[in-house]
Amino acid sequence: MEYAYEANLQPKAIYEVKKSLPLTRDAEKSLVNLYQPIIGADALALYFCLLQDFEDTQENYTHLELLNALDMGLSALKAAKKRLEGIGLLKTYYREQPEVRFLYVLMEPLTPQDFLADELMSFLLVVKVGQNKFRQLNRRFKPESVNTAGYQDVTTKFGSVYSFSQNEYQANQPVIEAVVKKAPQDVAQLPLAENQLNWTLLRDLATKKFINPTQITDTLKDSLTLYHEMFGYDELQLTNLMAEAVSLTDGTIDVRKLKNVVYKQSQDLLPEKKAVVLNYDSDTQLRRKNTLLAQGFTEADWYRILDSEALAPMEYLVKLKAAKGGYVTKNEEWLLTDLVQKSPLPTSVINILLNYLLVTQNKAQLPQALTNQIANDWSQNKINTPEAAIKYVQTTVKEKQVAKEQRQKNGGRVQNIVKKEDVPDWSKKQSTSDPSRKAEIDKMMREYFNDEEGEK
Repeated sequence: MEYAYEANLQPKAIYEVKKSLPLTRDAEKSLVNLYQPIIGADALALYFCLLQDFEDTQENYTHLELLNALDMGLSALKAAKKRLEGIGLLKTYYREQPEVRFLYVLMEPLTPQDFLADELMSFLLVVKVGQNKFRQLNRRFKPESVNTAGYQDVTTKFGSVYSFSQNEYQANQPVIEAVVKKAPQDVAQLPLAENQLNWTLLRDLATKKFINPTQITDTLKDSLTLYHEMFGYDELQLTNLMAEAVSLTDGTIDVRKLKNVVYKQSQDLLPEKKAVVLNYDSDTQLRRKNTLLAQGFTEADWYRILDSEALAPMEYLVKLKAAKGGYVTKNEEWLLTDLVQKSPLPTSVINILLNYLLVTQNKAQLPQALTNQIANDWSQNKINTPEAAIKYVQTTVKEKQVAKEQRQKNGGRVQNIVKKEDVPDWSKKQSTSDPSRKAEIDKMMREYFNDEEGEK
């Protein structure tokens, strides 16, 4: 269904906007000061434009009106919409009958206090704005405590002013309960898929580590889900990490300490992390391999695909940098966390992107702008498998090479006025890339996997 709705999101398609309640002043401050550095200016403009549509009396709009109001193209609109959805500010619904129609439900942003108290939101923000700006925002939105020293509390009590009869209360109780039990206002939440982990198993393991099971709240679940998706930690490994941040006196977990432990250990990747067994010779994999080879993929492509599916992005990056004799920098760690959190790309495709930049392009480290540029391009072109990513790179390189040769063939002034930057850097074959060095790195990566299988 994802492909159907994406294909039908065209300028002529109709949409309507809903929101539980008008935007509050605190929520507006959150959007501008806290969400905007994370989601970007285009996504913020889209939110406010949709909010204006909600507040108008007109119910139905075409996406062409939205594009004109925002002065952006369709691909930019789709990218901005996904950023709102990914951070929980927008829910999108779609139907085809009796006509193609989209329903956009705007979610209320977290208040500044709730936003900064949320571990994941705070982490996303500090990555974008830096620690100094992050501390400044914390000071700005920190609630002020009122100093009442030297004063006596002489406030009038409720009961001395207001009274009501028990009979009147009982007579109106059904009406009151009907209002009180209404669903709360829709508030933005990160749409993480918590069903990726076995929470029953995790609670049982936590109990054996003297962790109070009640500590595994919805907020902690979000954090553990992110650590699982980002670093590939399973239930046992997450329990071991929590055990390093638990108080043995009462079984409570220090969430801040847990986060520090996770990101510190992710640099070296826990030595006790369970190795992934790569079964290259199963019947299913052999059929898949033969199909890919028939489509023009090489043996090296095949093993690169399997490797990309075996490891979480951070583990893959660490091994890749180690194979080159380097190490993962803090900026690369933040960049990869941001990429996994925001982009719709599968982790295997992200790994192919890492391999492309660090091995094929022979970059010393991940360039932030270029990495995001390629990730956005692959997302918009629905690159959702590692083989599709490899094929897309090969096709793009070939097209650019043909265009370059054609320009050279034409010669004259036409060739002289062609700008170099018209060809994206990531789609060029760099002459500085050493094929023998690339083969050496691929071989070292293979040895990492073989060593892990031997340990099993």
